[in-house]
Amino acid sequence: MTLFVDTSGILALVDRDDPEHAGVVEAFTLGRSEVLATHAYVIVETLAVARRRFGPAVTADLIDRVIPAIDVAPVDADLHAAAVAAFRDTVESSVSLVDRTSFAFMRREGIERAIAIDADFRTAGFDTLP
Repeated sequence: MTLFVDTSGILALVDRDDPEHAGVVEAFTLGRSEVLATHAYVIVETLAVARRRFGPAVTADLIDRVIPAIDVAPVDADLHAAAVAAFRDTVESSVSLVDRTSFAFMRREGIERAIAIDADFRTAGFDTLP
C-alpha cells in the first residue's frame, strides 16, 4: 500500500511543538512497511514554508533525511491541468492549488490514505493519519 505525504504532515514531523507531532512520527513509521509518496509541488511548498518557519538548518535536514525517504513524482501536464481545472471550479474555497494537485494525484494513483493534518483531505474523501 501507499501513503501520500502532504506538506502539513512533513511540517508536523519536524515541529516538535505541533500538537500532531507524535501522531505524525508514528504515521511516518508506516513508511517502513508501506511506500511513502508525494508530488513535486508538495516538496516545493514544504521547503518554502520550512525555510521561512524553521530556518535553513531544518530545511537542509528535510532535503538530506526526510525527502529521500519519499517517492516524489513529477507533476506532468495532465496532472497540472486537472488540478488547475479543479482549483478554478472551486476558486472561492480555501483549498490550495497544491492540495487540488494532491487530490488529483491520489485519485490517479489509487491512493486512499494521507499523512496530513489538513482537514481538506478528509473533506475530499481520503483517510488521514494521524
